[in-house]
Amino acid sequence: MVLHSRTVSVRVSAPVSLLLGHRQGHLRPRFFALPLSPSRMLRSVSQREFRHFPSPEYDLILLQTKLKAQIMTQSPSGQTHLPVANPDGSIGQDVDIWALLGTLPVPMVVHELGEGTAARFVNPSFTTAFGYTLADVPSVATWAERAYPDPDYRREVMSRWWDQIATRQATGTVAPPREYRIIDKAGRPRDVLIGFALQGDLVFVTFQDLTPTRVAEAALEAERRAFEQTAFALTEHMPAGAYTMVLRPDAELAEFAFVSKQFLHMLELTPEEAAGDLMTGFSRVHPEDRPRWLEINAEAFARRQPFSGEARIVANGETRWIRAESIPRELDDGSVIWEGILVDINDLKEAEARLKAVLEASRAFTWNIDLRTRMLKLDEYWAVAHGYRYSTEGVDMTVAAWFETLHPEDAQAVTAGLEALRQGASDKRSAVYRRRDWEDGCWNWMQVHAGVRERDSEGMPTILSGVSFDITAEMTARAQAQEEQAQLREDLQRAQQRDTVAQVAGGVAHDLNNLIAVVAGTVEMLEPQAAGQAGLLDGLGRIRRSVGMARDLIAGLGGLIRPELPREALDLGKLLRNAVDLLGQRRIAEHNVRVELSEAGPLVWANPTEVAQVIVNLAINACDAGAPERPAMVTLATLPPGTSPPSRAPDAGFLPPAGVPMALFSINDTGAGITDDVRARMFRPNFTTKGKAGTGLGLLIVSTILQTNRAALWVDSTPGRGTTMTVAWPAAVPGDAGQGARKATTRRAAVAPAELLRDLHILVVDDLVDVAEVLADMLEAAGAVAVAISDPEEAAELLSEAPGLWSALVTDLHMEGMDGRALARHAGTLSPPVPVVLVTARPDTLGDAPAPEFAAVLSKPVTAARLAHTVREASARGSNVDG
Repeated sequence: MVLHSRTVSVRVSAPVSLLLGHRQGHLRPRFFALPLSPSRMLRSVSQREFRHFPSPEYDLILLQTKLKAQIMTQSPSGQTHLPVANPDGSIGQDVDIWALLGTLPVPMVVHELGEGTAARFVNPSFTTAFGYTLADVPSVATWAERAYPDPDYRREVMSRWWDQIATRQATGTVAPPREYRIIDKAGRPRDVLIGFALQGDLVFVTFQDLTPTRVAEAALEAERRAFEQTAFALTEHMPAGAYTMVLRPDAELAEFAFVSKQFLHMLELTPEEAAGDLMTGFSRVHPEDRPRWLEINAEAFARRQPFSGEARIVANGETRWIRAESIPRELDDGSVIWEGILVDINDLKEAEARLKAVLEASRAFTWNIDLRTRMLKLDEYWAVAHGYRYSTEGVDMTVAAWFETLHPEDAQAVTAGLEALRQGASDKRSAVYRRRDWEDGCWNWMQVHAGVRERDSEGMPTILSGVSFDITAEMTARAQAQEEQAQLREDLQRAQQRDTVAQVAGGVAHDLNNLIAVVAGTVEMLEPQAAGQAGLLDGLGRIRRSVGMARDLIAGLGGLIRPELPREALDLGKLLRNAVDLLGQRRIAEHNVRVELSEAGPLVWANPTEVAQVIVNLAINACDAGAPERPAMVTLATLPPGTSPPSRAPDAGFLPPAGVPMALFSINDTGAGITDDVRARMFRPNFTTKGKAGTGLGLLIVSTILQTNRAALWVDSTPGRGTTMTVAWPAAVPGDAGQGARKATTRRAAVAPAELLRDLHILVVDDLVDVAEVLADMLEAAGAVAVAISDPEEAAELLSEAPGLWSALVTDLHMEGMDGRALARHAGTLSPPVPVVLVTARPDTLGDAPAPEFAAVLSKPVTAARLAHTVREASARGSNVDG
């Protein structure tokens, strides 16, 4: 460093010259001069006295500055003094140079010239920094051995050291300080910056400890690398592709400098392809989008501006939308780099397309009202679609003119809503109204959503904006659905009334048939005994004719019992939703009634009214299963297609035949549950748990409908935890599977031969004793041994005791305790099984499904001949099976 200033002449006295390296006997006065700018150096000392100076010259300048700027007092005796020349050439006060060097905050060592020469001075700062004293390093060789224990490194350092000193002596060139690794007295490695200055035969060496700096740099470097690794990991694993493009000076197109794995995957590139020609990456852009993509890239490169663009790419066997965003920054060499990301926006584009399609399908249009001018401006595209006059500037009309298109019944409500917005009483409003189409004059239903868009300085609305939707189709469908629901509700009420009458009529017919069976059977038994007695035969004839008329009247009740209703393929999910609507909003809200549908609503073969009866009756019972303080929550659900019905016998209806497709749905409640006792009786006539509020016919009607449709119901319940009703309904058009037991029999003779049933033992069971005895008499007249019993459970015991004794079982269907179906099933389990003939007043309750447990089914009243022949055929088939 050259300082242009005055110089200070310093004459070194003899004692000082010894310290500066002159041998004894060669003492001569010597002057040396250094450039000095007092004002500048004083300022420098005040600012940097305790900082490191980048070269030894600074240290000497600091020394000279101290000598010049301070008024030195007489040094203590025994110390070396340095007389200082004043600017006018006179000699100033003496200064102790070694004491002065000892005060410097910069570590310093002074040694003689020549290898193996002695060290002359070590200042306290050096000892503090590195631990060595003058006694520890009395010579350069000793210093070298201790500071550089590695021989190779020591030779390298010392050779360079002496070369620098020789170069300085020969040319005067000041070598910059160099960094070395030394070992301090404690054995710790230290990175130091060492500089030197020559003064006569002495070398003034300064040290700057760089170890803290290097530690800090190493920490910063480690942190930087950690940040780089974190950034790299984030870049490699984020869902978007990251890239860096570099535009070299004088280049027209940039090149990829970095691309992430996700970037390569998105464009189906290899690292080599990405690092090569930029056009390889651009080739993945869809041909229709590529020209525009190249254009916006070239524009960004030319203007050094941020890049943003969207395009379709063709990669990995599919076409997808992507968006690229990057920000440029300029490098020192004139290059520009763009750092950016590549994002897959295909889902967003598909959502936008769907939204656009929805908006187009909904025929929506936007509008604005300027409250100051009372002018209405409508979106031209949708306005034209709704019959407004076309204008390239949109559609403008007065608010008053628009109000003329409103339906008179809706104008008041729309006016009130608009006025609330105008006065600031509301920020948003919505309304449904009708307006007349100018082209065809029809009334269209509209739904509008409006709000305040702008206000004046006082906060009052000035511009309103909104969007209007054409909901004519929806309103038409809603009106149609309401009509259908009203019709369904009416049909359901009629069906409930009809089924109530049917249950009553059925009960009456059953009882009358039983009575007629007694009378007819008795007449038939008396006629052979009255042979030859004309008066008695005439009376029996009148009774027979009256019985026939009564039978016809009872048969007429059959039309009231269950008329045949038309069936068709229906959506089960829609049937469930429609039936729930019939429950009423209060019940739906109170019990949180929900409908859960599987993937696609299965189709069932049914009459909609009958299905509604089943669902509504079961759903009402489910709602009533809770307590007032804890209402039951109800859920109706279709089960996934392919779900198998329970394998156990159903609680109502018929077990579906194997291979017949069925659609299943369930009705679940969180009520009190059903006890085993209630479950055993819940489908019987007149049974109810609701007291006077119940009719005892609801579940009986459900059971009858299930039987008629070959459907089935299973009850699963845990008291205190709720109930689930599972219903299986035929999912396909049923075939004509008429029951063989119902096939018409060949007309028999009026009286069975007396020996027809010889050697047969027949057990007759009917809960009406008279009926059982009449049927037994008919069988005995045909030669059988018949036993009449009114208790079906006693009959089951008799059968179990000696099943081989009985040739056939004749039983009624509806009996207390064990009914005819259960008794027949029991008879079928015996060994050998006992064939069963069913004689019932209500064969309609069997439904259309086959009844395999019965060998034959006869209707009451029955003739003796038909009964005898049927029992004979059943017994013969049973014998063949046994054999």
